[in-house]
Amino acid sequence: MRLLPFAASLLLTAVALLRPGFAQTPGGNPLLSSGSVLTVKGAGKFVQKPDYGRFEVSVTTRGKTLETTVTAHEERAGSAITALRRFEALGVGIEKSRFRLDESRPGYQAPRYPGDRPPPPERVETPFTATTTFTLKVGGIDNLNTAMSRIAETGLFHIETVTFKVENERAALLEARRAAMTDAREQAKVYAEAADIRLVEISAITDGEASPSEVGAADMPRSARRIQLVPPATLSFDATVNVTWRIAPH
Repeated sequence: MRLLPFAASLLLTAVALLRPGFAQTPGGNPLLSSGSVLTVKGAGKFVQKPDYGRFEVSVTTRGKTLETTVTAHEERAGSAITALRRFEALGVGIEKSRFRLDESRPGYQAPRYPGDRPPPPERVETPFTATTTFTLKVGGIDNLNTAMSRIAETGLFHIETVTFKVENERAALLEARRAAMTDAREQAKVYAEAADIRLVEISAITDGEASPSEVGAADMPRSARRIQLVPPATLSFDATVNVTWRIAPH
């Protein structure tokens, strides 16, 4: 049996009204059901002045044999610790240290032509290298350059990575998360106003990424004796959050 256009329209409307979860208010949007949602991703940032600096220094000893290298390095590392403790008045503290022992072995050199005897391996005069790396914290940004320069002047250390930190990093990240949630609310309000719908309630919140920015300098030259770093005015902390609202017609 062939349906007339008007009868077919009535049938389709009846089927839509009988679908589970379908709801419509007078003058509302028929495309919105009780299960309709709006999801937005909020992003927040919090900035704070750095409280202290952290940097790494290393002491290296090279030798011909394993025994002589380790023995010489023990004495050199002991002198390094004594030297670092003299800078406690500048706010320098040893947070941790790590030790590494490496051996350089001659590499294989293939003969230049078939049948030729391979050349003898290159001789390494001091194949063993012992390295102790100290992670240092300098309380107070104003003392950082002075402390680093004084340490470099001893001639014992190679200054490596330098970063700037805040004391209460967790509190700063929480403030960034708070800003991300505020941003998510503002976005949702804009979408709701533009679409002429209303936000009923939050149905889900999913935590996103939250991390501090790493600001600093690295790979300082070994010959450096007077160090002048310009600390950043502020450090930034970034966070994101995904928020889902249940929505309905006005």
